[in-house]
Amino acid sequence: MFVRPLFLVLCLLLPVHFTLLSVQGEDNSQPEAGKSSLEFQGKGQVIIPKLRYDGDHPITLEAWTKPEARDDNYIRASVVANLQLAGVGIHYSGGHWMMHINEGRKSNAGYASVVSDALAENDKPVHLAAVYDGKNVLLFVNGKKQESVNETTLKHVASPHDFMIGADPNGTGLPHQFFKGAIDEVRISKVARYSENFEPAPRFKPDKDTLVLYHFDEGTGDVAHDESGNQYDGKIKNAAWVNQIIPEP
Repeated sequence: MFVRPLFLVLCLLLPVHFTLLSVQGEDNSQPEAGKSSLEFQGKGQVIIPKLRYDGDHPITLEAWTKPEARDDNYIRASVVANLQLAGVGIHYSGGHWMMHINEGRKSNAGYASVVSDALAENDKPVHLAAVYDGKNVLLFVNGKKQESVNETTLKHVASPHDFMIGADPNGTGLPHQFFKGAIDEVRISKVARYSENFEPAPRFKPDKDTLVLYHFDEGTGDVAHDESGNQYDGKIKNAAWVNQIIPEP
């Protein structure tokens, strides 16, 4: 007496159950936002192919990163750069965050440089932004403008080499000055985004002034997809995917 109704109920439920399993089992090729970052252990880099900066417009380099302690005898460690007697970049040296932009001046190997107020702190997420507005050279650490400022008076000396993340190209374009730590959320813009203190966004958004943007959400593979729409997909070499978010929620 009760078997037939129960059978009918099961027949109605089973198709729905199988449909849900089919959807859940599909291969989702879209990376989940904010679940991974790239880790550099004193080696490795992301090459940004064919992106060039000639100094004819302002530029902002920014990234979220978390440096790690190191005991090797490094000169400097680059976050985003194409510095080799030319170019522009963010790195740390002597424990301080720094920005360099080359304008061919006779001192300091041609660079106009700025340096962070305090030492870089290991194992802590930090937002870095280096800004050049055509004259002023500025550095922001966690949205705070650093006391060190500089001005250019000559024309920018452009680098012939690709930008790199986690390293810097040497005179022949090969990577050196490697970073140690994790890097997440990298954006290069053709505008001076910041002039005064600001609250850093935990996740960057593309706009008309964005040249390149990496979220590093892929979590696998050797390609960092450019979310700017300009198709500057990055080539990942000798860096490891890690399951962490910078900054942490």
